Amino acid sequence: FFSQKQTLNIIRIPPTLSFHITTHTFCKSDKSITHDQKLHLALARTDTSPLPKHQLENDTNAMSELFQLIDPLIEIYLTVIIKPIVKQHEIFYTKLNTIVRSAIDKKGLPKWCTANFITYVRTILIIPCLLSFSRGMRLVPSLIVLLVDFGDFLDGVVARYWVDERKKDGAATTTHGTKKVVSSWTVSHRDATYGGFVDAVCDKAFVVPCWIYLLSDVVGTRFEILQYFVLWFLILAETASGCVRFKAFYTSTGVPAPKVNNLNFSTSAVKADHVGKAKQTFEMVGTALFTITFTRLIGLAILIPAVPLAYESVRRKIANRTMYVDYNAGHDSKELNHQRLKFWMQAKGMGSKLIVGVTNENDQLNACACACVDSVVTDVPQVIDLAFLEEYKIGYVVCRRAEVGMVSEEVLEAQRCLAIGEDGVAFAVEAKGSRKQ
Repeated sequence: FFSQKQTLNIIRIPPTLSFHITTHTFCKSDKSITHDQKLHLALARTDTSPLPKHQLENDTNAMSELFQLIDPLIEIYLTVIIKPIVKQHEIFYTKLNTIVRSAIDKKGLPKWCTANFITYVRTILIIPCLLSFSRGMRLVPSLIVLLVDFGDFLDGVVARYWVDERKKDGAATTTHGTKKVVSSWTVSHRDATYGGFVDAVCDKAFVVPCWIYLLSDVVGTRFEILQYFVLWFLILAETASGCVRFKAFYTSTGVPAPKVNNLNFSTSAVKADHVGKAKQTFEMVGTALFTITFTRLIGLAILIPAVPLAYESVRRKIANRTMYVDYNAGHDSKELNHQRLKFWMQAKGMGSKLIVGVTNENDQLNACACACVDSVVTDVPQVIDLAFLEEYKIGYVVCRRAEVGMVSEEVLEAQRCLAIGEDGVAFAVEAKGSRKQ
């Protein structure tokens, strides 16, 4: 064990075994132990057993309490500071959109000039930006960052332009013959949402490397610790946001999530897309000013408001919302057909997890075989009440309007029952007493 010829690989401690060795097992005095022997003993004393369950629960509860303290402060920040800024931001970009769109409508665009093309081009600009940084330039990277920010606005205008053009062409286009190959729902949905996905990911692919390089400029400057905190927080937040985007895109169902009327899943005063737009503006403008030496502190002052926005953006993306459907809900037929699967996919699209309630083993196997289903509950009650929802941590029950009888009145009063209409629009079903009022 203590041979100089032996390597550290000889020491193998099972992950579930607490392995302790004391020095007195091998010698009477610590002075007789060499440095390598002490290293071996230190490794041998290491307790690699998993943490007790109660300790993990305490750590989780502590984190939950911390987030419960932070979230109200973020909401106050959004309501008092960000909401007025968002209004002015929207007014400015609405006018700019009108000007740019009118110019595009007059002259038109070549077919190769698509929104995705603009997205790819502005992402590639990270190469000249980093090369400029490496050569000691500061004004050129700053201008590139501002150009990329404008490109983010421009690709949205171009995307809406081509959508309108396709609608015009579609009205006069007829289909000849029969297609022998039809794309699946999943492929069609990913094709339709690819533009928004790649736009968000490419934003992060440009700005995160800029922040990583700017970390090297922080040493020896004023407010050094604050600069490190802001840059590292934004790097980690945007990286996490990008990972969540990737997972959401490649695990999404093949059906768009229904629009929900008379119910806002978020209780925030600022919508998610407004938070994203404000965050993007603070990050890009702040980065552009941060790169220039004499405007560094101004850029830092603009980047600081982006920190809580980045936190809020990630929090909303990873928020858990469990939806519940009864196996026989959503369609009159008892068979597991495409209409039932579509209903389940719509329900899953409104949340992050889907639970299906079944009453027999065959339905259980059918539900478990569906990719959009996360869990299956057996022996469900005939009437779904709040106790059932709390037991399985279910957020909302999803059904059709004619199937509202499957939930109790208290669930309706809590606005935790969503009905999907024939038009594909979902709405919160109100209790009878609420409708009378």
